[in-house]
Amino acid sequence: MLDREKYEKVLTGDAFDRTSKGLNGDLALMTVPELLTLRSEIDQRLPATALRDMDLERELVLQYQRVVALQDDVMADSDTPANQRAQVSNSVAATLQHLVTMQSKFHTAERLKEIESRLIKALNKLPDGTVAEFFEWYESDELE
Repeated sequence: MLDREKYEKVLTGDAFDRTSKGLNGDLALMTVPELLTLRSEIDQRLPATALRDMDLERELVLQYQRVVALQDDVMADSDTPANQRAQVSNSVAATLQHLVTMQSKFHTAERLKEIESRLIKALNKLPDGTVAEFFEWYESDELE
């Protein structure tokens, strides 16, 4: 049976509590410094939201370890179908390939930094006119 009193409260909006409860009420009472501290604590616990905040090498190694552990579990389970075993093996191979690619790119970037550092040291030993001429050529579109 329909409760007329509750029905009227729903129609008028009085059936819904409009006061803030829990965290929302607590937030309204917090000062700006307290809110900033809370935000900092929340940000530390949330996953990265920008690429610069991630340690890609670490994440990829962890992913590789997870995939290898999954492969071990799947291979030990005789009830796992062959196609699923193959998919897990392919995942291990793909993750390993990503690690190799990342390591290669990292090595190349580090090598280029070292070359640039040595070039700057060598340029500092040259006369100013020669250095200026080099940078004019280097910054032009005529790199031949």
